[in-house]
Amino acid sequence: MRSRGWFFWIVVVLAALFAITLLTGYAVLRGLRAVPSVAYGSTLTFDVQGELPEEDFSGLGEAFFGVERVTLRIVIEAIARAKGDPRIRSVVLHFRGADFGWAKAEEIRAAIAGFKTSGKKVVAYFEGGSNLDYFVATAADAVYLHPQGVLDVRGLAAEVTFWKGTLDKLGIVAEFEQIGRYKNAPDTLTRDGMSAPHREAVEAIVDDFHGLLIDSIATARKMEPEAVAALLSEGPFTAAKAKEAGLVDELLYEDEVEAKVTGEDEEFTPVTLANYHLARQDSFHFGSRPRVALIYGEGAIVSGESDDDPFFGRVMGADTIGEAFQDAREDDAVKAVVFRINSPGGSDIASDVIWREAALTLEEKPVIVSMSDVAASGGYWIATASEAIVAERTTLTGSIGIYGGKFSLEGLYRKIGARVETVERGESGDFWTSSRRFTEAERARLREILAAGYARFLEKVAESRDKDVDEVDALGEGRVWTGARALENGLVDELGGLERAVALAKEKADIPAERAIDLEVYPTKKGLWELLARRLTTSAPAESAATYLLNPKRLIARSPVLRLLVNEPRLALMPWRLSVR
Repeated sequence: MRSRGWFFWIVVVLAALFAITLLTGYAVLRGLRAVPSVAYGSTLTFDVQGELPEEDFSGLGEAFFGVERVTLRIVIEAIARAKGDPRIRSVVLHFRGADFGWAKAEEIRAAIAGFKTSGKKVVAYFEGGSNLDYFVATAADAVYLHPQGVLDVRGLAAEVTFWKGTLDKLGIVAEFEQIGRYKNAPDTLTRDGMSAPHREAVEAIVDDFHGLLIDSIATARKMEPEAVAALLSEGPFTAAKAKEAGLVDELLYEDEVEAKVTGEDEEFTPVTLANYHLARQDSFHFGSRPRVALIYGEGAIVSGESDDDPFFGRVMGADTIGEAFQDAREDDAVKAVVFRINSPGGSDIASDVIWREAALTLEEKPVIVSMSDVAASGGYWIATASEAIVAERTTLTGSIGIYGGKFSLEGLYRKIGARVETVERGESGDFWTSSRRFTEAERARLREILAAGYARFLEKVAESRDKDVDEVDALGEGRVWTGARALENGLVDELGGLERAVALAKEKADIPAERAIDLEVYPTKKGLWELLARRLTTSAPAESAATYLLNPKRLIARSPVLRLLVNEPRLALMPWRLSVR
């Protein structure tokens, strides 16, 4: 039997080596491919659809598929480069349903506005599209819609789902305490609906987004804001009604849009944004250039390494981000750091680990924070170790608050006939057990633990924003703010995107505005061998649903976010996703 076991592992190793050889050969062949060419008179085309990540974490897309995964930074840089490229005559934005946040949409919109200062034309074409799509499109010179399309432009809404009724049916009680009357993340588990503070905060966010959308449409379509507000109440629109309402210029098929862009006597020459990025040529320069480090912090904040959660997507590992700050701090060629945050928060301990490394870096060189769609709770905690914070008007930020607790499965166990017996020493031995609820004494102890975490949070913000603790407490209590309101109350310093943050980093590092820099991403992307080796050594065997049902800890072990929610005593985490659409 032992010899058969050895034979199995030999086969596994040989198969892995064979796969690595094939993949490496494929990557080499792909690396020899011809660089896409860009003809004079080309139109840069950008399919605005799906998600738009901050960065391509693996860095292998270009090697394997002939195109690097399009990221927000690639989009912004490509549009900016096309502005001064004599080969590019125009831009066509083809909307097919974006699934990213409003702050990213603001950055793209600003890039389009910058491109238009060259005198070149920008056209938006819809097969269909949402409020967010149309918000971006309002920066274009003309908006066209497919004759059969539906323009889903209307009033805004934010939905919050409450699970207490479901948990009640299952016999599960969410035993959570929170510090801050606006810290509403646990409310979705402990209440049947919004509390008054919860509704107040969400209404303010929706009001800000709605106002921005109305103003953008009114300016672009030359309408009165009141007329736009009334019009949005009539949406969504058929193609004919969208044209009649003045929301689009013409109803056209795609080939007709192409003819509009070039004129009937010229050939339409498209180059996709991805190919245009691949065709870039880095200009040769003499001597070294100042370097600015760009550190991406994306996803829920957890201890350990950054990774992909199978249920919740990207997570920000404190060890990974801390190491990135260490590398940037110790590199004398790095003159400043830009920390790009897109995170709803997470563990307060992991947040503090990142904060410490950022603070140590700030002692030696400027650190500028650039906020993306969300930088709240723990995401705001890690932003406080900086010289300045830059956010978009629609960035969700703040949420200065703490909560924690556990799930009591006592009722569920009774429903299914299960019984848990515990042997303990000391009255607190089973403090975190899921087999019973907290006692009043234990609840008081939990509140004490949470209050200590909240006090620490307030102190960091007060020191960073030059406010006293009482001022910060009035802005905190878990309340989520838009970037526009955060600017008014002093939680951020400027409005803008990554480009503005980089410019500010240069200014703080005494680098002349006109001088070119090398913007280098930290941590360095893992290569092919590192990624494959990691997958081979860390991937667990496939397990059945029955395995997880009988042993839920196996499921929790697979997910960094579930481990966070179950094992962390304190959470600096905003409601998982507040989507305004």
